[in-house]
Amino acid sequence: MRGRQVGSDESEERLVGEIVARSLLWVGRILAVAALLAMLTPFAYAVWMSFAPGEVLEPPTERWSLRWYREFLGSSRWVEALRTSSEVAALSVVGSLLGGLGLAVAVTRFHFRGRQVISAVVLLPMFVPTVVLAMGLLPVMMTTGLRGTTAAIAAAHSLISLPVVFLLLRSTLAQVDPELEQAARGLGATPLAAFSRVTLPLIYPAVLASAVIAFILSVNEFILALFLSTPRVRTLPAALWPAARDRETPLLAAASCAMMLVTLVGMWIAARLLRQR
Repeated sequence: MRGRQVGSDESEERLVGEIVARSLLWVGRILAVAALLAMLTPFAYAVWMSFAPGEVLEPPTERWSLRWYREFLGSSRWVEALRTSSEVAALSVVGSLLGGLGLAVAVTRFHFRGRQVISAVVLLPMFVPTVVLAMGLLPVMMTTGLRGTTAAIAAAHSLISLPVVFLLLRSTLAQVDPELEQAARGLGATPLAAFSRVTLPLIYPAVLASAVIAFILSVNEFILALFLSTPRVRTLPAALWPAARDRETPLLAAASCAMMLVTLVGMWIAARLLRQR
């Protein structure tokens, strides 16, 4: 009888544990959905306001219009700003990938003095306020004559995305066995060929994820672009700032939707490449 009672108590405890675990799982799902909706609400509201027919920055109630999208695409100023943002983001991806991948390989594959110092220095842009970083880069760009160029803005954007790229690639390379690369070199491959044919395919998802992160950070960066841009060369976020100060119209919402569209297209291309891989 005592054995049966102990067995029934254990089954009851197991049942209670399963009920609690399922309840916590459902609570976690509800909180995750609520957090996702909270993050997506501003984007959905901006898209809604971009179809307003009037001059006031408010969502349409009865009649919807593509007026502000036509004005955005018909203005050389806004189209040029969007093109500049895309070019800066592409160059920023290249710069941050080259720098982050090179530093990650150096730290994980080679043993030398100062490795920890290099890792700490690379992470500094994450802890420095963007305003301070922009103020420090401004005199440098003015002295070298690079202020107001696409290369200068892209270099600044690469600087802020470099820590993220470095951390992601370093953690991924640490999980790849270096003996695979050494075996390829033992078969006659050069160091570059061994890395490109053995290691790089293994870390390809991390490289692609790093490129997407760098692209998104560059497209949405505002403070660095505001300090380093000029009226001739200006990214879309930097062009939105004076427009928002002078006149608040649904054109701002349409421009914001264009930025979101560029970001989503970049993520979609990355997902397609990753799926093919």
